Amino acid sequence: MSNPKDCRHETLAHNGVAHVQRCLDCGSISIHLGPISVRLDDSSLEALWAVLGEATAELHARKTTEVLNVMRRGVA
Repeated sequence: MSNPKDCRHETLAHNGVAHVQRCLDCGSISIHLGPISVRLDDSSLEALWAVLGEATAELHARKTTEVLNVMRRGVA
């Protein structure tokens, strides 16, 4: 990875929470979350994507379980 000031970035994706860019020269990935920026290589980005997907799925599963538990208590 080169010095961030030397990088020429292209935007890969963005929304109201994050902005993801790739350096056209060194290929590093920059993830900007508000005032925080993280630089990764391709394989680290993929590993981060996988763990965030796993965390999201677990969060949804737990919320579903909580809703079902509340419904069961209300019916009983």
